Order: sequence, then C-alpha cells, then structure tokens
Amino acid sequence: MKQRITLQDLKVGQPLPWDAYGADGVLLLRKGQSVQSQMALERLIDEGLFLQRDDSSARPLDPAAAAEKPTAMQHLVDARRSLGHICAHSPEQTLDFAGRMTKLIDSVQAACDLHPALAMSSILLMHDTGYTVKHAIDTAILACLLGRELALDAAAQRATIGAALTMNIGMFEVQDKVDAITGALNDKLLAMIRQHPAHGAERLKRLGVADAAWLACVRQHHENSDGSGYPDGLAGDAIAIGARIIGIADRYGAMVSSRAYHGPHKPNQALRDLYLKQGQQIDVTVAATLIRIVGIYPVGTLVRLKTAEIGVVTGPGESPDTPAVHAVIAKSGLFLEVASYRKTHLPDSAIDEVITFDKLTTPVRMAHVWGKDARFR
Repeated sequence: MKQRITLQDLKVGQPLPWDAYGADGVLLLRKGQSVQSQMALERLIDEGLFLQRDDSSARPLDPAAAAEKPTAMQHLVDARRSLGHICAHSPEQTLDFAGRMTKLIDSVQAACDLHPALAMSSILLMHDTGYTVKHAIDTAILACLLGRELALDAAAQRATIGAALTMNIGMFEVQDKVDAITGALNDKLLAMIRQHPAHGAERLKRLGVADAAWLACVRQHHENSDGSGYPDGLAGDAIAIGARIIGIADRYGAMVSSRAYHGPHKPNQALRDLYLKQGQQIDVTVAATLIRIVGIYPVGTLVRLKTAEIGVVTGPGESPDTPAVHAVIAKSGLFLEVASYRKTHLPDSAIDEVITFDKLTTPVRMAHVWGKDARFR
C-alpha cells in the first residue's frame, strides 16, 4: 500500500525520513536525500510522490483513504504522470521500461473499465500535459475502446494499447521539434518520420518488449488500407488489425488536439472529415466502429446552448443529435456551482453550436461534470 506525500510532510533541504516513490512505484528519492528548491519540491508533489506503507517510519494511513479504491480519473492521471516521467528523460534511462509499460496498459484498461465515458471525455477536456504525452494516452484510450468493440482477444487488446502508447518512440528525440514546426518539414525530418515506425519497433525490442503483435502494430501504424502508407506500403488485411485501430485513433486524436500548425478541430467535424477526406486510407470497419462509439457528439464535446450557457456532452439523449448535456458555464460567463442537466431535445435548451476548448478562458474541471469519479490525488 502506498501513501501520498504532501507539502506538509517535506521542506526544502530537509533529508527524507523514508524512500519516496513515483505513482507507478519507481523509486525517485532515497531516504536521506533532500530536495533543494521549492519549485522542484512542488513539481514532485504535484506529479505524485509516495512512501510505502510498510516503511517502519511511515505515518499511519487514514482508514477511509486506505479503503478508497482509485477512480477512473486516478488511473488516467497516474498513466499521464508515468508516461510524462519517461518522456522527461529517455526510454533507455527508464528502469524496467517493459514493466512500466505493462503498468501503463493496466491503468488505461482500468480507466476504461471503470468509466468509459469519463475516459473518452478526457480526450477533449484534459489539457494539462504536453502533446506527446496527451496524444499517446488519448490514442491508447481509443485503442482500448475500439479493441473491445471489435472483439479482439485479451492479448491482442493489451498489445494494441501498448503499441498506441509507444507508437512514436522511434522519433522520441525529435517529437517536440516536429510538433513545433508550422511550415514545411525538411528532407531529413521527413525521412525520419517515414522511418520512425520501423525504428520504433527495433527500439522497443532493445528495451525488452518481446510481444510480436505489439511490435507489429508499432511498425505498421502508419500503413494505409490503399497501400499509400509507410514504411512498407502494406494494404488491406496485410495490416494488423491493431495497427489499423491505432491508425484511425491516432488521426482522430491529432485532429481534436491543438498543434503548432492548427487549432483543435471540432470533434463532430473531425469525424466527418476523417471519413470523407481519408476514407480510402483507413479501414472502413474500424472507422464505422469509431463513429458508432463516439457518436455525432462525442462525450466531452463542448457546446453552446440556446440558453447561451456552455455545456459538456455527457452521454446519449433522446436522439443521436440531441445528446445529454450538463451546463457548466452560465450565460454570464461564470462557472455554475453545480453542473446542471439540460434537455437538448427541447427548443429552449437545444445545442446552438459546438465549440473547442481553446475558446474558453478557463478549462472545464472534469470533477465539475463527473463528480467523485473524476477525483484524484
């Protein structure tokens, strides 16, 4: 059992009375070490710093806290923190990389098990990490949900989620640089991008990932159904089903995210454009499944209502184009104390337009919409 360390437990320059671990169980600070700046201390606490309950000098755990099981949001936050820690250093510097990735897969699956709607809404509402981490987690969530809907067996589901989390590991060193470019890419970067799936699969082998399906999905996730993809120009069923799932999840997640060269697409438009403009490149069955899962108004979509309120789509409603919506921002622009259900099939509270998160001055807190299921430490 782990116990969270808070700012009340540590001071700058104070030797630790116990070993301290990250949210994923990796040892970060040894007993006797100290943190030398307030900024570093606050960052560690924010990312999640824990001691093991069996440490002889640990404080007693609050019985209520000990009995409380992690929420879906806690699993997502733990996954983002763990992947962020890996990305902040390098895969080669990560102790037991394959083991940590196994825990990351567990976290994504647990979030999707406990609250699939919350997990899906996080793609549109959580913007507290850089694109590299966010996009990998978002793609893994969609891969998990698509894999289940397409009846992949348990091993194939886990391989697909693992591949989604590591799909861009072959261009780790230049990922942020590429994402920041707003103009044309030079030939060197273009060549690296076209080879990153193959390089990624080889890198994962060196890091201890031995699952052949996982490696195949990473190598093939940029192959297209019409044979126009890379690195091998595969087509149709020659592409692993997991790679086809990741390919469409990758595209959709990138479109609804903010990039240096484009703002976020509205999720309903992203689905339409994906199907209409890239239909020859993507697997038709997987695309249809994605549309069926997310619907016309994906969970987490921000909408402006006829009431001039801003709300969040929280699930199905009376019909596909009148989803359940909870208003979170009043006409005045102030956040409502309680997210309030609105019947969008009624004319007075119908959806006026879809908006994107970058149009808000303050992000929507997911706990405001999902309550206790969105709590985390």
